[in-house]
Amino acid sequence: MKDKTVLVYLPLKPEMAKANNLPVKLPVLVEDMKNITDRDRIDLDVIIRGLEAQSRIERNDYYESYLLYYYFEAFKRALNSGNLEEARQFLEKAARVKKDYRYHFYLGLLLREEEKVELSEIELKKSVEMNEEFYIGYYELGRLLQIQEEYDDAVSSYMKSIEKSGGQFPLPLVAAIDCFISKGEYGTALEIIERVKKEFPLFSDVLLRKGVILNEIQKYSLAEEAFTGCIELENDWKSFYNRAFSRARQGKLFAALEDLRTAFDLSRNTEILYEMAIAEKNIGMLEDSFAHCEKYYSDTKDEKALVLRARILDMLGEYDAAIETLDDTLLELRNTILLHKSLAEGKIASNLNFQDAINESFYNYLIGKYPDSQLPEPNFVESGKINVETLMDLLSDVNDENIVQRVSYFYEGMIPRETMETTLFQVGLFTEMISQLDFLPSQQDYLSYLMAFIVSGNGRTTAIFRTLIYLLRWTVSGFPFRIELFIDEYLEELKDLDFDFALKIAKLVEYGGTDIDTLEEEDHSDPEDVTLAIINALDKGTISELKTQDESLNRYIIRLSGIGGK
Repeated sequence: MKDKTVLVYLPLKPEMAKANNLPVKLPVLVEDMKNITDRDRIDLDVIIRGLEAQSRIERNDYYESYLLYYYFEAFKRALNSGNLEEARQFLEKAARVKKDYRYHFYLGLLLREEEKVELSEIELKKSVEMNEEFYIGYYELGRLLQIQEEYDDAVSSYMKSIEKSGGQFPLPLVAAIDCFISKGEYGTALEIIERVKKEFPLFSDVLLRKGVILNEIQKYSLAEEAFTGCIELENDWKSFYNRAFSRARQGKLFAALEDLRTAFDLSRNTEILYEMAIAEKNIGMLEDSFAHCEKYYSDTKDEKALVLRARILDMLGEYDAAIETLDDTLLELRNTILLHKSLAEGKIASNLNFQDAINESFYNYLIGKYPDSQLPEPNFVESGKINVETLMDLLSDVNDENIVQRVSYFYEGMIPRETMETTLFQVGLFTEMISQLDFLPSQQDYLSYLMAFIVSGNGRTTAIFRTLIYLLRWTVSGFPFRIELFIDEYLEELKDLDFDFALKIAKLVEYGGTDIDTLEEEDHSDPEDVTLAIINALDKGTISELKTQDESLNRYIIRLSGIGGK
């Protein structure tokens, strides 16, 4: 006895049928009727089984056009879920009904997912040849060409898509901008962006790309404005993440950290944890930095986290834990931390080898100097580690209203929203304090991040403090000073703290800096100008002639010159 197919023709509201591209009388297998609880939401598989049964009973162009449409819908569902075999099966079913431009289009998408790029391109081109008005086909062809880095052809395809859609399809415009960005044609991309109206459906995506371009061409303030505008339109994590970079390059270190935290909260993107750890380290928040570094490594096992972890533990005075982090492939850093550990324990490790010439020279300086040292432990250091509360007590007693004001916020458990430019007095105070930490290099590093954040909160202050530490270590070790070498060694780090300050150091090679006579005649008190003058004088060999308005800073300069001993 043969199986009998029984169909029920389910009447649908005309508006519902039109909205879902269904016939007003939908054929449904009788056994599937129990699965229909809402005529406005009928399962895709129920629709297909009914239309297939209708096709077996009687071939009918009217019903087969719907069957073809829903085969493609099922194909898209399978493709989007990564089930390529099921997607291919639905495509083969569609081919048995009819091979129109849509078949070649979807076959092209399937082949692209299977990484059969050349075959995919053939099918996508065939689809737009069969239907020259098929704007989505031009868009997907453009995407394929973009993946192959054939940017000019991709842009042509995107422009065709825009033309055929009458400008109503927004995706190809954004994709074309991406192509120009990938080609490094930032000017062209910006010209297109500036012509886009605020009413454009993907205006926030366009603004995001504007910010990315401005970051690339180092216009960080304008980039920040673009990302802020984007955030006002859409609370997207990418805008916060990219704005964090813009802000950090302007020295807005805590604001950048806040953006990274928001980006992570919105996305839970593990990569952001590493960026957060670096940002927290740069403002002396070492415990938070360590926690995020640990979480990042736990999730990714990315070895770059081990280096950051070791550096954080080094500054925290957890030397054994830092050393355990590193294997023999990171011998330079491992030996540096072994040296720091021995100094904190009141001795100096012998027979350490360093590949870096500056590290080796500095190590030899410490070996020669340490046995004769009578340097007492500073009162803001306890058992070889900076005591943060004691440091803040010391700073609050300093005759500086700005410092006292900022420290008062920290005492109350708050972080000041406003940053302050550092003063020559604060720079001099810092140099006085690092001179007390000659034999605790890891604590010099910690102090440069922590004190800069406490007294200023400005990345430029941190960059100046880091520069002064590096200059001191360079000169006391007796290693010949050259600006070019200094730039090669430290510029990238300084860019991440304050790009403009780092750029001014780089320009010293070509343009020089404020000379000694000008510094004295014009009574310069800007810490940035003075720091640049110190670098310039070291390079020219005139450091012993340099004088500033701050006596503590003058004593630091005397150390750099070698007068009165190192």
